[in-house]
Amino acid sequence: MAYDERKSSSYSVYTEGFRFHPTDRELMKYLLHYVINKPLPTLVPIDQEDLYSKDPWVFFDGRKEKTMYFFTELKKKKKENTRYVRSVGSGSWKSQDKGKAVISERGSILGYKRSLRYQWKASEHDGQWLMKEYSISDEVKKQLRKRVRDYNKENYVLCRVKRKKGEDDPIEQKETIETEELNAIIDDPLNGVLKPIATLNLTL
Repeated sequence: MAYDERKSSSYSVYTEGFRFHPTDRELMKYLLHYVINKPLPTLVPIDQEDLYSKDPWVFFDGRKEKTMYFFTELKKKKKENTRYVRSVGSGSWKSQDKGKAVISERGSILGYKRSLRYQWKASEHDGQWLMKEYSISDEVKKQLRKRVRDYNKENYVLCRVKRKKGEDDPIEQKETIETEELNAIIDDPLNGVLKPIATLNLTL
């Protein structure tokens, strides 16, 4: 099933203990597969969202994850220039660097990783949200235009968003446990041990 056809959030289908810790190179491969409409492995928890339309905590609402991954489309401020909209909700995402190249196994530049920080002065959220934005290089985009039919996701990027606040907040301990909580733990389905996700072989 192609990613676009998924109707439910990919963050709700994992067995206890599952961790998603891809490398920069692996994330770039996921992005490349996504923009040419190739299916991603079922266990890859990356949703498509308009990250630059809402404040970051909106996407974390009701979720325990401290780090989440999204495909999102960059929108230009003006059609004729290369600057993109970074204002969201009450604040904005500010670049922290010029970007670092992500290199393939053969030494080619696949794209770039840029660091951004959420800013909303005088707010408790100021500086508490961090983003790594992965984008495809112009050279790779040039080749994709020639080789891929209906290539219409040129401005899509992959973002890793992390919340800092409360990351290490301890849980208040108590000797007693409510029946409802215990039942929820017992009834939680465990689907066996998940095999690690293999590195994708990129074939266009």
